[in-house]
Amino acid sequence: MTVLIDNYSKMKQLKYKRWVVIIVVIACLIFPLYVSAQKKKVSCVGNSITYGYGLSNVSTQSYPAQMQALLGSNSWSVGNFGVSARTMLKKGDMPYWSEQSFTNSKTFLPDFVMIELGTNDAKSWNWNNRGHEFVSNYKEMIQIFKNLSSKPEVWIGLVPPGNNVSWNILGAVLKDSVNKRIKQVALESGVGLIDIFDAFGGNTANWFNLTNFQSDGIHPTATGAAIIAQKVKEMILMPKPDIVYADKKIIAPDAFDYQWYIDNVAVTSANGGKQKEMNVTKSGTYKVSIRLNSNNETRIISNELIVNILSGINSKSADIGLKVYPNPAIDVMNILTENQYTNDSYSISDLSGKTVLSGRIMNGSDKINISNLSTGIYTLAYDNKCTRLFKK
Repeated sequence: MTVLIDNYSKMKQLKYKRWVVIIVVIACLIFPLYVSAQKKKVSCVGNSITYGYGLSNVSTQSYPAQMQALLGSNSWSVGNFGVSARTMLKKGDMPYWSEQSFTNSKTFLPDFVMIELGTNDAKSWNWNNRGHEFVSNYKEMIQIFKNLSSKPEVWIGLVPPGNNVSWNILGAVLKDSVNKRIKQVALESGVGLIDIFDAFGGNTANWFNLTNFQSDGIHPTATGAAIIAQKVKEMILMPKPDIVYADKKIIAPDAFDYQWYIDNVAVTSANGGKQKEMNVTKSGTYKVSIRLNSNNETRIISNELIVNILSGINSKSADIGLKVYPNPAIDVMNILTENQYTNDSYSISDLSGKTVLSGRIMNGSDKINISNLSTGIYTLAYDNKCTRLFKK
């Protein structure tokens, strides 16, 4: 009887160990998929400049590859969907639209999309015949990405400076025609704009050098690709500024230029669409495009705010009972809590967790002088809540 009990006990232990092994194996198979699913994904859409034409190692030197290294592989996955010689124009000589990479960039289901097309559209046989279709084609592609189930945040880039007469790509056309239309697209579509042209010194006469450009005068070197990678990374990580509704006006943070949108439609200048403060005459979802620097065309889109002129406001972003504006700011940030009788302490920490400022919010509102802080991202903690701040 004792032998039978011992054998039964051993069988139970073996079954238990077998189940433990099975569970561990399943966990090992599933966990990497879970981690991968949690990664933020970026689709880099473009031509040979995105692909990495002429680089000795595209997998490490192209701008998407270098951006992957900058962001890290634990939380980010960057896809290089660049195809050489392709155009934004659907009826250009080699349209990006017909490429498998375009399909792949969508099935990737990105959280962010970076579009860098236009250099090949500048060729005379493309631009002279179809340039008038560039804006509508570009806006159509943006909308296709916005309609994905992943609802990505779309960014577009001004093309880098370049000049190659034998390829029929002229610097004047890139600067004065193509980039002018790309800026128009950004303003009309309400997407972020990255001034890659200026990042390469395109507004100066001596923009070309063999450090940033290959000898063909069009394609970046690995060093040049690093410039794009850094700029794109900087913008997709930048916290979106907040907008504020008060006294029947919608108010943008301090900036150098403004373009307002109601329900994703650009507001005309005649209706105040280009002003820092705009009168609100109807309910809707509001956002603003702001130009961050007077020296270049880079723009960021604010968080959206749902305004109901009959009952007040309701932010689309998580409501923590705290409004901070302008954000980003240069010198002073205003804090407004949901309770005007509140007197609570706050603290501002840098990304390392070190507290750099602290104080009290008296009677539900305060002004915080951040002029002595370095440019960067900070966290404001208040009443067991927190939000991101950006110092310009």
